[in-house]
Amino acid sequence: MLTLLALFAVSLGLSILLTPLARALAGRWGLTDKPDQRRKLHGHDIPVAGGIAVLLASLTTISLMFVSGLCPWSEEFNQQAAQWLGLAAASVLISCVGVIDDWGRLRGRHKVFGQVLAIGILIATGLVVKTIRVADFEIDLGLMAIPFTAFFLLGAINSLNLLDGMDGLLSTVALIVTLAFTGMAVLGEKWTTACIAVTMAGSLLGFLRYNFPPASIDVGDTGSMLIGLVIGSLAIKSSLKGAATAALAAPMAILAIPILDTMAAIFRRKLTGRSIYTTDRGHLHHCLLRQGFSKVTVLLFVSLFCLVAVAGAFLSITLNSEWLALLAAFTVAVILVRMRWFGHGEVLLVSDRLKGLASSLVRLRRSVGPRHSAIRLQGNSGAWTDVWGNLTQSAEELALKTLRLDINAPAFHESFNARWVNPSQEDAEQGISSWNVAIPLICQDQTMGRLEVSGMRDDQPVWMKIAVLTKIVDELELTLSKIADEAGLPARPYVASATQSRQPVLDLNLTE
Repeated sequence: MLTLLALFAVSLGLSILLTPLARALAGRWGLTDKPDQRRKLHGHDIPVAGGIAVLLASLTTISLMFVSGLCPWSEEFNQQAAQWLGLAAASVLISCVGVIDDWGRLRGRHKVFGQVLAIGILIATGLVVKTIRVADFEIDLGLMAIPFTAFFLLGAINSLNLLDGMDGLLSTVALIVTLAFTGMAVLGEKWTTACIAVTMAGSLLGFLRYNFPPASIDVGDTGSMLIGLVIGSLAIKSSLKGAATAALAAPMAILAIPILDTMAAIFRRKLTGRSIYTTDRGHLHHCLLRQGFSKVTVLLFVSLFCLVAVAGAFLSITLNSEWLALLAAFTVAVILVRMRWFGHGEVLLVSDRLKGLASSLVRLRRSVGPRHSAIRLQGNSGAWTDVWGNLTQSAEELALKTLRLDINAPAFHESFNARWVNPSQEDAEQGISSWNVAIPLICQDQTMGRLEVSGMRDDQPVWMKIAVLTKIVDELELTLSKIADEAGLPARPYVASATQSRQPVLDLNLTE
């Protein structure tokens, strides 16, 4: 135990020393996070080289301890040397990918390719889950062992990456998680895993000294992907029962907050028709900040939720009942949704989609009129209800088939999604030509929403119907402008980067 404390102290000290150096060099190298007046609303450039300091502090501490022979578990380390050297190599690789991404010189698909390469190194050096066990259910993965391991690690990397959206949030959550995995490894007598976990925890605590609100440095994609990779590996290593059987209930509970945040983002974006890569302000910390909490209070609440999940995980290990771990994670999710602090809009989206599916399955739509739903995901403006009412009224008058409105304006915390479906038009005879149009909503030179319409050809020309809709689009854009003015946004237009492509003003498709 003294060895673990020594590793924690050494990595803590190195991180405290290296972080200011990384911060100074970041300014010279251009590794800074610049405000964009859309999602990144901080007032000045923030260095994003914290991940480099965490990597160097962790690698240096582990190297000193094991190379010097001072660690009493050197024999265990030597038996698993290939896997731990693979983790070191993968960590360096993914950190390099993160540095390039923080420089703004990496496309999304190249970033994912770098993540896959790092994961490939881990798998090639022996980190493979062949059997999983969750709450008394055991599944032999067989040929799916490698894909499952890769998917788990890829999910860990990107869930932690998504969590990095507020000063101190990722480093605080990661600190709690790594300390939890240290405890799990100690209980399972996996001492090398405990050494890696406690070393990462010390590095994170040292970095948190500078990342705590108001932060003077951030981890950047370099650190968030590095932390995700290491935590994903620790989750597997600390939960192994035997050679390659992972009991995942406890690690899933420990990672409850990142998992919930990621799942909510996926549901929110897919069910509103947005790209999975779309930026928004619907993450956990955004929702808590909108409740009026300060950043420090948000950190306290998130830490409390993490600790509840961790307590459930350790209780499940102590009592040998994995259901307790899952119950703890479920309890955290229910509290957040019931308090309407997080996830309530996503639950409404899922419920609405299930109702629509059920209606289609039992064919009730033939006996009822148009059905619609309107869900405010973020914001306090009541103007969307009136505008949506005008839209649905026009949709009936124009005999449209479907109508969908999606507002996503992260700069002033507005998100609204609504759908309208006319079953009689959906059930129209085959062979009748149809048309559909997608109109982007522009405000302050940014695309902040999209109106999608479809209908069947009839006696009224399509262009006349579109002319009516464009008048309502003007009303929508005026509403966006008013909300922007009320939010006190700067009048200067947002300038898109060279890599961004603007949507066409009108996308019309006619099918026969």
